[in-house]
Amino acid sequence: MLKIAYCDDMKIDRDTVMKALSSIEEKWKEDFEIVPFSNGEKLCDDIVQNQYDVILLDILMDGIDGIETATRIRSMGKDNLIIFISSYDDRVKELFDFRTIAFIDKPLKTEKLEEALRKAYNILKKDCETIFSYKKGRTLKYIPIKEILYFESRRNEVTVYTGGYEDTFYDTLSAIWLKLERMDRFIMPHRSYIFNLSYISLKSDDMLVVRKTNKIYNIGKRYKVDTQERYLKYIEKRSRE
Repeated sequence: MLKIAYCDDMKIDRDTVMKALSSIEEKWKEDFEIVPFSNGEKLCDDIVQNQYDVILLDILMDGIDGIETATRIRSMGKDNLIIFISSYDDRVKELFDFRTIAFIDKPLKTEKLEEALRKAYNILKKDCETIFSYKKGRTLKYIPIKEILYFESRRNEVTVYTGGYEDTFYDTLSAIWLKLERMDRFIMPHRSYIFNLSYISLKSDDMLVVRKTNKIYNIGKRYKVDTQERYLKYIEKRSRE
């Protein structure tokens, strides 16, 4: 599901885009979460607390324009994908400093919006496979998947460990596992840990070792079968590469 923010100060244009998004939803058989905004200030205020996959942004708006809005969003440390939807603007060259996916002219053509959203969707899918993101306070942070050794949960806090770095943030291990479970490079052998298979070895049915630290961890009884299956699948895949 894509979470989309759309900002345009013209109601008629917002209605046109919402109609186009509904058409794309129906065609893709997907549900989008779409939040419309009538000006850049409201979007910037909202984005402090909420995260969006894609931002659809008009350039020519009363108050702060689309380029200033994008600048403020980036200054918050946000890295949302942006699609600009606007009539021609002579500042168009400035737009490509904002991880811009596309510039779509008005009047809007649904097929152009669909093409841009498909590009954004593919980028987001690839990001999910290569980058782990998490919120710490009001900041969205990123770690390359390949650098993660393991996650450790203590109460309602999770610590992520890399070779030379660790960071603690508020989350649950079960929520993180929902993000990583479909990948073939992670295991959850215990309710308190998730490990990157690139850095562990199974010592027995009951224990594993993190090779970079030589620390040994127990494998919970209820997690044994899934842990062994994922480990063997990973080893087999690596042997074919």
